[in-house]
Amino acid sequence: MQRRTGALDSETDARQAGQPGRSAWHRIYFGYAPGVGKTFEMLRHAHQYLARGADVVIGWVETYDRRHTVEALGELEIVPPRVLTRSSVVIREMDVDAIIARRPRLALVDELAHANVAGSRNQRRYQDVLELLAADISVMSTVNIQQLASLQDTLHVVTGTTVSETLPEWVVDNADELEMVDASPEAVRKRLRRGNVLPPQQVQRALEGYFQTDTLLALRELTLQRVAAHAARDGADPATQPSAPEKVLVCLPATNQAQAILMRGVHLANRLHARLLALHVMPTSGGIDAERGYQSVARALQLARALGGDVHTRRSRDVAQALVAFASEAGATQLVLGEDAPRRWWEVSQRSTLSTVLQRAHDIDVHVVRRADR
Repeated sequence: MQRRTGALDSETDARQAGQPGRSAWHRIYFGYAPGVGKTFEMLRHAHQYLARGADVVIGWVETYDRRHTVEALGELEIVPPRVLTRSSVVIREMDVDAIIARRPRLALVDELAHANVAGSRNQRRYQDVLELLAADISVMSTVNIQQLASLQDTLHVVTGTTVSETLPEWVVDNADELEMVDASPEAVRKRLRRGNVLPPQQVQRALEGYFQTDTLLALRELTLQRVAAHAARDGADPATQPSAPEKVLVCLPATNQAQAILMRGVHLANRLHARLLALHVMPTSGGIDAERGYQSVARALQLARALGGDVHTRRSRDVAQALVAFASEAGATQLVLGEDAPRRWWEVSQRSTLSTVLQRAHDIDVHVVRRADR
């Protein structure tokens, strides 16, 4: 087989690499955050292939000197990396030519979105992987959802961070297998505290930022959705499926509870195979409290949109009436909203939003998410 020496950097190249008749396959171990165990799981499966007699090599695995990951390398053969010097700095990169010359049946390639050092034949590691596939070498690789270029705007809103190394969505879409490596957010946070994910000096800041439980839950939901879409790609045409009889309307307040309420609605919609609607009603009175909560509700609305929900906003003097009216117009069958915040003394004589909705929302099942501070 003649090997292509140029960079494989177009969608056409990727689709050609996946054409029928190619015996090589590509499996991606897909995670929602660092620390879920993608590399470890890839290595575990590699040992299973090796035990069955397959010719397996490590093209690149990033251990970060984590003891369990280093031990998981075991007896797997490692193809030595290329050693380059740039401005007196020694840099190691995966040696694509050496792997192709070695011609294994299967190569492990960690960190699929990695940017190669300037001057390399390919700018990104996923392009190196396309060359391996074109050379009829199967590949198992790893990537996190935050490295999908198409999701950067949403992920910036949800996590407050930006990612420098990304890859096009079609790389994931074209993989033969997309296997989610899952762990509970609390398990990931425990690994972080134990120093198994980041250096000790970065742990506390990470726990209070990117690795907050709500953020991890949102990332996990996005990952589950992407894996489900990939699995359904070769199934029945969604257009032939009956429309969902249920509609779940999530009412998002301008408070830090917005994302928790949204996730409750998302899980309910998934369980019922229902259409997801998200609504925020802004009181016409506005005020300081509404301004302070804007960032939280904006983040929840962006996440709802990324999860495939229909997002709506309204402005009204009567929030409860606006919620009920919209629910009726949209044909919602399930309503998810949060418990009212503690009332101030001058508001005691007024009816709460929750009690008003419960009184007026006829023929709609109402689900109330309790405040986290109770």
